[in-house]
Amino acid sequence: MNYLTQLLSSVPPFLQPVAAFLLASVFMLLWYVVLYFLLNVLPSTRGLNFLLFDVDQVMARLFQPRPRRPRGTVSHSYRTDSKNRKLQRRLLILLKGDVAAGKRLLAQQRRRQPGQSDNWYLEKVIYDLERDRH
Repeated sequence: MNYLTQLLSSVPPFLQPVAAFLLASVFMLLWYVVLYFLLNVLPSTRGLNFLLFDVDQVMARLFQPRPRRPRGTVSHSYRTDSKNRKLQRRLLILLKGDVAAGKRLLAQQRRRQPGQSDNWYLEKVIYDLERDRH
């Protein structure tokens, strides 16, 4: 670290940010070369047996696609199912047109009871609203 500080202090002050950027770029380039060598050159020659862990296995685990969990996303049936559209209109009538409240209530039910159909969520929210009004 002292060497880098001395090197940067020998550069005129107005060029120090540029010199720091260039040093960081060179450092990153060296890391890319080392990683390329470890991941592409060594496996084709003698493998990575000298390391304490299997790099291929670690890289495969890091970059494999993770299964997507439902996050309250809206399915396609919200736009296509006619029964669904009727339930949506009924919910909006109960909420006096408050779309944000409807979305919030549906998302809340999706979190509480995952894995149900879209119509089930709509019916449940409508049932709860009607039950609470009486």
